[in-house]
Order: sequence, then C-alpha cells, then structure tokens
Amino acid sequence: MQQFVPVALVADITPGSLKLVEVEGTELAIANVEGRFFAIDNECTHSGCPLADGELNGYEVTCGCHGSRFDVRTGGVLSGPALDPVATFPVRLEGDRILVAR
Repeated sequence: MQQFVPVALVADITPGSLKLVEVEGTELAIANVEGRFFAIDNECTHSGCPLADGELNGYEVTCGCHGSRFDVRTGGVLSGPALDPVATFPVRLEGDRILVAR
C-alpha cells in the first residue's frame, strides 16, 4: 500500500503554476492544471535543471534551460533535447491538502 505524505495546500499552487516541494529528500515539481494536481521529479533528464522553474502550459512543462518539454500526467518527453521521461508520483487531495505517494 502506498504511503501518501502532505506536501502543500491547494491554495499554495494556483492554476497554471508549478511549485517546488521536497519529500523525503527528493525534490518534486507539483503542477496545477485547471485544479488537477500532478507531481513529477523536479530534475530535467537532459541536464538536471529544475523543472519547477520552467513554464507550465496546459499539461506541458518546458524546462527553462534547454527547452525540453514533458507531459506532467505521464512524465513523457514531448520534445527534446531530453530523451528520457521524468518520474511521476500519484497525487491525491484531502480537504485543502495535496498529498503525494512515496
């Protein structure tokens, strides 16, 4: 059974934005897409740049360093130079709290 840990409040992440959180020593980027929340590894698989500093457009996050684009739902690469997907983590809401599985 997955263990979910609280990482932020819903009000902390406005629609269309990303927030950096840390869970058990791992940095994650939490995305809010029209009230739906997604958690991905914060490190771009191309050069290690922080994805939470990138731009969120719909379900796509663009890395600010070299422009790699990832789908926040699946972690899949939408365009390079990155070749490998980023890890994703299950998210659930409990009241006004966002929880991520670890």
